[in-house]
Formats: sequence, C-alpha cells, structure tokens
Amino acid sequence: MNNEIVSLYGNFNKDGLALFTNKLICFINKHEQIFSKFVFKDTLNAIKKFDAADFYLGTSEDNLEVVISHYSRQMKNATEERICYNVVHLIWDIAAFITREVCPSCQDENLKIASSIDKTKIYKTCDNCLITLLDNIFIDRPTEMIPANKEQVNKVVQ
Repeated sequence: MNNEIVSLYGNFNKDGLALFTNKLICFINKHEQIFSKFVFKDTLNAIKKFDAADFYLGTSEDNLEVVISHYSRQMKNATEERICYNVVHLIWDIAAFITREVCPSCQDENLKIASSIDKTKIYKTCDNCLITLLDNIFIDRPTEMIPANKEQVNKVVQ
C-alpha cells in the first residue's frame, strides 16, 4: 500500500488533476477493506462514488505540487491508518470549492462549500476555526461532510 500511494503521488501532474483525483478514488476502492477500518462508513461510500468531473477541482490557492511532494515523503513509512487519512484529506483539499468569502468568525480563511453525505444540505465551513454555517446560521459541525459538487456549489455561489 505504501509503495503504491508513493508512486501515485510521484506521478502527480497539476495539468492532470481530474485524472489524479480519479486515481485516488480508484486507490480507495481497491483498498476499501482497509479504508473501512478508519473512515466513517457513509463518508467512504460517498467518496467511492466520486467522479472528478462532478467537482470544481483545485480551487484553493495551495501549491498542490508542494503539498503532494510533502505527503509522498510521509507515506513511505506511514501506517495504513495514516495513509487512509491522508488520501481522504487530499481528495477533500482537491475537490472542496473555496469561496472568496472570508470566515465571519476568524476573518482568516476563505470558506469552503461542503455537503451532507445525503446531499440534502449545503454548508459553508472554515478549516481554520472549524465553524460551519447552514443557511448563514452557525451550527455544530456535522461529523460527516463531503466536498460539495458543481451543482451544489452553483446553488450557493451565484
């Protein structure tokens, strides 16, 4: 598992973000039994069905080449749990839509658009202070959220 993810990360090309994202999803599907030990069941089931074409990929201003290079070095000797966490987190970083809206709580980060697992709710959330908004009202952060897809983002960002 370690060598496979290091190789996958090593072949990252920012111009092939959709292909890379779909390869991450294939990696999760291939190692579903391992991921199921460490990732919430509903979250895992949702991510396994992702198709990169359904998301606005790479909207953060993160230098993904640097991030993935850093992750690659960490994965050489990582535990299965760490690999699972890392891959799911990377998919979140790539697929979550970043708005230009400043966080009303910490004033530091642009908000991300997230979805409930069943796709019935659309949230705005801050990775820095962990606030979550539903219809512009502060709520307790849900245990499980996934990146919002293009259709959901279009409903929020008009």
